Amino acid sequence: MRRFFSACALVALASSAAQAQWQAKAFSVTTRIGGQSSERSSSLDRSALIGVDTEYSLNKWFGIGTSVDVARGNTVREDFVTRLRYGLASTGGGDSLYYQYLGQAIDRVHLSAFGTARIPGKRVTPFIMGGVGTYFLALDPQLNGRNTKINELMYTGGAGISFKLSDKAGIQFDARLTQYQNYDRALLNPARNRAEQNTPFPEDFPPPPAAKNTALNTMFTLGFRYVPGSTGQN
Repeated sequence: MRRFFSACALVALASSAAQAQWQAKAFSVTTRIGGQSSERSSSLDRSALIGVDTEYSLNKWFGIGTSVDVARGNTVREDFVTRLRYGLASTGGGDSLYYQYLGQAIDRVHLSAFGTARIPGKRVTPFIMGGVGTYFLALDPQLNGRNTKINELMYTGGAGISFKLSDKAGIQFDARLTQYQNYDRALLNPARNRAEQNTPFPEDFPPPPAAKNTALNTMFTLGFRYVPGSTGQN
């Protein structure tokens, strides 16, 4: 949690200083909307997202900045099967089993610091970026019986292209990869502490892909880039 609040403060500080497009020693702000998908072993379903980047241009070609992405999606419910037992197994015919998929809503926040390298043009500018930060997952407290939050290290990399509309505005399209470190898929199972988790009929309930301690996510976003205070210099 300390890393989460520290990163929030960093984003807020950079945003408050926002001021220029590809000018040296100046700031820009990019608001983004898009979607993300995760590798199948993560048991995270597709979701929409919104994001904000703030960037400080060291010169025309390089910049540094901070980024925050927020999304609300779901887990893949078929990956978490539990059984509910009714009646007493000791009584003849008095025992019955009910199998249930356990999906849940999940809030996802990405906070990172990044560096960019670009090839500036008069109207079109391709760029690459990479950075490091933290991801924050908040699970449904009602299904889990308590507040369950996950906060671990995350790496980011990507590429994109921006189109200049004016001295102060532009649009941007980018694709990014984020990799969650120290990822524990078992924490997404609301029934992880219950005894009745095993399924005796694997042909009816196939197991999910093997779990990994990382989770790779792909994001595509469309952004609006604003450069307050720009004077039109290159």
